[in-house]
Amino acid sequence: MTATVVTLTAASDEFVPVCTTDPERWTTNPDDEAKALCRACPLRWRCAREAWETPGAEGLWAGVVIPESGRGRDFALRQVRSLAAHGGYPVRPGYRARRRIVLPGA
Repeated sequence: MTATVVTLTAASDEFVPVCTTDPERWTTNPDDEAKALCRACPLRWRCAREAWETPGAEGLWAGVVIPESGRGRDFALRQVRSLAAHGGYPVRPGYRARRRIVLPGA
């Protein structure tokens, strides 16, 4: 496995995460390289907070695979909450992100 290393330069202070270039790779079945890239991303902590606060979040967030449902989902969401707090991004308490949104008629 080969991970790509991104270096931020002084001329470019706006980092574009690699996950935005191929979103399907991060949401369907993330491979080991995708996980490694995600874990090395400088925005990982912020991503963890967004995963916790986004209702129905699933897929690869902050290097953690969040399943659609089940105990694995609860465990993964606790992991991203912990990562966000560790990275200095306060997270709202509660279970908002744990609920999966089901639209009527879906």
